[in-house]
Amino acid sequence: MPADASPRANAAVNYLNTLYRPDDRLAIVAVGRRGPDPKVEQRVVTARAATRPGYQRFLRHLNATGHDIFVSMNPIRPETRSREKADVLEVRRLQLDLDKSGPESLRKVLADVNAGHLPAPAAVVRSSRQNYQIVWHADPGAWTPDAAEDAMRRLASQYAGDSSVSDVTRVMRLPGFRNKKPERDDAPVVWTPHDGGPVQPDQFAHLPPPKQAAPVRREKKDTARRELSQSDRDWAYVKDQLRRGTPAQRLVAHLETTRQDKHNPRDYAERTVRKARAALGLTQSRAVPAR
Repeated sequence: MPADASPRANAAVNYLNTLYRPDDRLAIVAVGRRGPDPKVEQRVVTARAATRPGYQRFLRHLNATGHDIFVSMNPIRPETRSREKADVLEVRRLQLDLDKSGPESLRKVLADVNAGHLPAPAAVVRSSRQNYQIVWHADPGAWTPDAAEDAMRRLASQYAGDSSVSDVTRVMRLPGFRNKKPERDDAPVVWTPHDGGPVQPDQFAHLPPPKQAAPVRREKKDTARRELSQSDRDWAYVKDQLRRGTPAQRLVAHLETTRQDKHNPRDYAERTVRKARAALGLTQSRAVPAR
């Protein structure tokens, strides 16, 4: 069997051909897991280019050398190569990441689909042995980015999904490769088509909005150990989001909005994100070539 005809190669190509149009410009992201901190590399290519045998061979090489492979859910505008919210051409997909009690959450979702309470998804991806991702096709003319993100947060709240995976700029695992997170045991990423058609916002309107987290009660200091400051929490949050692939400018905007107590919120936000990127070794790399 030729190398490019392997089942894993076919899984990636079939997934891309099923979910995307050939001329869709997609962000392909490789996250290197070797070393103390992940290294994120991104290129924007067309879906047609991503399915070519040479590009698939290259992605398999990256995966074999310790990189996780991700693809953006929504296409990128022609005039940009970045992945900010303003760079999304239109909303074409919604996603739900089931990283807690994955099999049970998946059963609940599919039971509600069978009962007519949820529209059928386009695909279900098993991202590791106990974790799943569900993807719906969206009617692009019916969704704004804010409406899509609200629906994804409702889905995550209803089905015990990851609420942080609810943005239209998100990249998700590309089937046909292996999960290189140390705790995922090199599990293959596989997918099952479910043939669901484009969904409308009113098909998710019955889902309750996410519950607001209860305020954390601060205990009085009774030891000499220093409590975490808000800046410490900002630092940890930014590093975690960068590891997940969240765009830097989105994090800058978030910090600028939430830290208005700072003398110069914009400068604080930019410095925090810049230092976090440097700490993680995140640089613009040529490891994933455009074709």
